[in-house]
Order: sequence, then C-alpha cells, then structure tokens
Amino acid sequence: MSVNCSRVRAQVSLRLDDELSQLERRMLSAHLDRCDRCRVYADEVEEFTLALRAAPPMSLDRPIAVPSPRRVSIPRMQAGVAAVIAVAALGLASQMTPSSSGEASLSELSVTVTRFPTRAETEREFALLKRLPGRGPQSVASSTLL
Repeated sequence: MSVNCSRVRAQVSLRLDDELSQLERRMLSAHLDRCDRCRVYADEVEEFTLALRAAPPMSLDRPIAVPSPRRVSIPRMQAGVAAVIAVAALGLASQMTPSSSGEASLSELSVTVTRFPTRAETEREFALLKRLPGRGPQSVASSTLL
C-alpha cells in the first residue's frame, strides 16, 4: 500500500465526520475514483459506521476496564543511567590512563556512583521527621533552603 493510500484511508473517517476541507474532499474523491482497493475500503468503513450510528445504545452488564499504560519507575531509571555512566567512565579511563604496561588497571581508577533514594525510602524519612516535635517536613524543607 502506498503512502498516498495510507493517507486516503485515514481521511475516509474524517469525511464521515464531515471534518475535511473542500480541497481534501475533492482529492479524496479523485483518489477513490482511480483506486479500487481504497474505494472498497471506504465503502466498508462507511457501511459499518452508518450501521453503528443507527444502532440503539445498549447498557453493559459490567463496566469495561481499560488497563492503564505501564509507567517507567524513576528510581530504576536513575540507577540504570548511573550504571551506564559508570561503565562509560571506566571505558574512557581505561583508554586515557596508561600504566607501565600501557593498560589501566581497575585499582588505578576511581569512579563514584550515586544511588538515589527510592520513593519508599524518602517517604519513610519524612514519616520519621513528622514524629519529631517541631521538625515536620515543612520546617526541614525551609531550614535546608536557608
């Protein structure tokens, strides 16, 4: 299927919703006049859409549950980025730090990897701070800003 046919097939739905400009409608009609496969597709979509719109609404026995998209965990992503940076630093350092044999040993390299606290660890720290008299998260946040 050509790029033109893909575009036309997307416009078939827009035509049914009366969302095409006059120029787009003419271009769509011209394509459908010369492309049998797109014309059959347009006829099927139009027939299905009109039947669906004419059907009476129905109530469902149970609700439809749509799963939420999977979210990326920020702490895991940070740990992954830190690991990539550490490996890159080791690779660069091994290329840049020659030893007597011309190669860098691991004992000569110094790499610091920072592990960020997880959300659960942060929430636990805030819960502990709330228990201290006069030292809630608000006062801690304001004192660290000063």
